[in-house]
Amino acid sequence: MSDPVAWPAVLAMTGRGGLPFSLLHRQPLYLHALRSLAASGGSTVVVAVDPADHDRVRREVRRAGLTASVRVGADWWPAVQAPGAGLVVHDPLCPLVSADFVRDVRRRAGAQPDTSFLAYRPVTDTVKTVVDDQIQGTIDREALAALVSPAVVSPSLVAASVAVGEQPPVDDFARLAAWLRERGRVELVRAPSLARRVDDASAVNLLECVDELARRVRTEAGAGPVSGAAGRGTRAGT
Repeated sequence: MSDPVAWPAVLAMTGRGGLPFSLLHRQPLYLHALRSLAASGGSTVVVAVDPADHDRVRREVRRAGLTASVRVGADWWPAVQAPGAGLVVHDPLCPLVSADFVRDVRRRAGAQPDTSFLAYRPVTDTVKTVVDDQIQGTIDREALAALVSPAVVSPSLVAASVAVGEQPPVDDFARLAAWLRERGRVELVRAPSLARRVDDASAVNLLECVDELARRVRTEAGAGPVSGAAGRGTRAGT
């Protein structure tokens, strides 16, 4: 399966508690993420869930009209293994990652089949070092990156993992990054600003506000020339 747009994908909800069910634009975070993942390509999309969430997620996925296999615990891993294919990993806590960006990362990975990929956002906060409760200095932000979604495990690494009977730690992107780096080459891809990860309810509210503002700006920018043209036409006909 050499076409990276057709590679299997997993939406990793295991170990994330109740936050993926928080509402963004009146829908759970994970459904936004699943919709983008499904639209990015691939005939196999798996949602990995904790046992307590299985029935709820199945119902909600079906109600949303999405096609995905909902698997409990480690059962997701056999479902995404395909000869010659890599694996796309999506985090439900990055709900506004676009299908276009996921597709772009897929294609980059297809062009470099021995390289795994991680999406990131630049760090904008000031980061200090602390020793014994005393601030010692400032870390250069240019040397830091905030991991977001998606990640792509290279085809060669998927094959090697299947051969030795291990699976990627998809429930934690920091551990996944370390796991990938220990086993091969990893390339970072800068993600759009709306691809940011949320870590609590206040971050979800902030992301919704940012998204609404961005939509309003796009709408006004697109409506401006049309409105002006219509106005001139009305005046000309008066």
